Amino acid sequence: MRRSRLWLLATITVVAAIAVVGSLVTPAGRVARAAHGSVAPVLATQLVCPTVTGGGSAGQSTDMVVANVGAGPAPRTTYSLVSPSARSRAPIPLALRPSALVRKGSSYGAVLVNASGPGAGGVVATQASLIPNGLGRGLLDVACRPPATDWWFAGADGGVRVEDRLWLVNAADTPANVAISFWSGRGPLSPPNTTGIVVAAHSALVRKLSDYAPDVPQVAFHVHANSGTVAVGVTDLRNLGDRPTGSDFLPPTLAPTRSSIVTGFMPGATYGLVDIVNPSNHDATVSLRVVTSTKDFAPAGHQSVVVRAGHTVRVDLSAIIATEVAAVAVDSDTPVTAAALTATRPTSGFTELAWLPAQAPLAGPAAIADNVPPFGQKVSLIVTAPATSARLRVANATGSSAIVSVPAGRTRNVDLRALFHAGATGPGPIVLTPLSGPVYVIRTLYAVGAHGPLMAASTPMLLPAATELPAVVDDPRAALP
Repeated sequence: MRRSRLWLLATITVVAAIAVVGSLVTPAGRVARAAHGSVAPVLATQLVCPTVTGGGSAGQSTDMVVANVGAGPAPRTTYSLVSPSARSRAPIPLALRPSALVRKGSSYGAVLVNASGPGAGGVVATQASLIPNGLGRGLLDVACRPPATDWWFAGADGGVRVEDRLWLVNAADTPANVAISFWSGRGPLSPPNTTGIVVAAHSALVRKLSDYAPDVPQVAFHVHANSGTVAVGVTDLRNLGDRPTGSDFLPPTLAPTRSSIVTGFMPGATYGLVDIVNPSNHDATVSLRVVTSTKDFAPAGHQSVVVRAGHTVRVDLSAIIATEVAAVAVDSDTPVTAAALTATRPTSGFTELAWLPAQAPLAGPAAIADNVPPFGQKVSLIVTAPATSARLRVANATGSSAIVSVPAGRTRNVDLRALFHAGATGPGPIVLTPLSGPVYVIRTLYAVGAHGPLMAASTPMLLPAATELPAVVDDPRAALP
C-alpha cells in the first residue's frame, strides 16, 4: 500500500514537471499570436483661455469658441471661471454642435474648459478679443491650451508706449510654484521677485511686463513651473501718445531648437520683423531663409545673424517680404527660439499687428476652433513647405474636406471661405492632417474698414493621441528564480 502511494506521488510529480517544461519551451510565435495590445482613448482634457473678458471704455468684447472636432459623439464639456470662490467657478455646460460660443462683454477672467468621456481628445478652443476703439484698438486671437510646466515667449516689450501684461493661470486644486527668466537686447535681465512665485489654486496672477523690464524692448522670457502646472498668456497693446498702433496676444513660441519656421507674414503688410532669442551661454550663428509664394532665398544683408549668448536680436525684413505671403526659416548652430511681427500701417486709419510664433512641423492631426472672419471678410490658412513638397488635408465639421498642396520651398495663402464655399461666418471648426512632407500652418484673420485694418493669427492645436498599451502575456517564467 505504501509503495502504491509513492508511485502515485512520483507520477503526479513527473506530469507536473512535463507541463512546466512544456510551458517553458512554448514557441514565441504562439505567445505572440495569443497576445493582443490595446489602446486607451483620451477620456479627459483641460484647456485654459487666459483672459476671456470685456467692457471698459474701449468697448472690448471676447469670444471664446469651444468645438468638438472628433468623429464620435460630443463629450461632456463645461467651462468655468478660474476663481478661488467655489461658487464662482461652478461649471457651466456647453452643447457642442459642433461648437459653442461664449461671449463676454464685461469683466470676467481666465476660463477653464473641461471635457470628459469618449471623444474628449477632440475638444479645442480659441479666444478672440475685439477692442474697437481707444488705446489698444485691435483684434487679439490665441488658441486655448492645456496647462504645462514650460512656456517660452519672444517679442515682449516693457517700453512706455506698450502695455504688455503677463497672465499666470493655475486652474488646479493645488498651488503652483513658478520661476521666470528674462533676456533682452541688452543681455540677461535679473529683476527681483522672479523665483518662488506662488500661484494659488484656482487663481490667476496678472503682472505688467514693465514691472520686470521697465523701458526694455525686445524681451524674451521663459516661465517654468517648479511644482504644479500653469497656463500663460501675454496681451500686447501698443500706442503712440493717444493713438493706438495695434494689439494682439503674444503667443507661446517653440522652445529653443536648432531649426524652426515662423510662418504667417501677411501679403501687403508694412512691417515684417523677426525676434531671435539665444538663452544659452554660447553665441549662436543663425541662418535665415525667406520662403514666399514665388521664391525661396537668403535675405540680402541678413543671410547670417550672430546672436550673443543671453541676448535677443531683432531682424527687420520689411522691405523683403512686405508684398507677399511669407515664412522665415531659422537655422542655428546653437538652440534658439523666435517670434515675428507682421503689421500694417494704412494710408488712413490705425496701424494693426499680428504676432507669429516659431513652429515645429505638424506631427499629426491638429485643429482650430474659431474660423469666423472678422466682419465677414478674410479667414485664411498660410501653409509653408520649406524642404519638400507637402500635402495637407483640411476638413470641417460637416464632413467636407480638401487637399492643399504646397510645392517645395513655397508658402501658400489659402482662402478658407473659398476652399469650403462658406458664407460670411466661415467654414466652422477645422481639422488639419499632414499627409506628406514637413508642413507648417497658421490661421489668419483680416478685415479693413473706416478705422483701418484688423488682423490676428492663431496656430492650430495638436490633438492628443490615444495611448497604445503593451500586450499582456501569461508567462510562467516570470515566477521562476
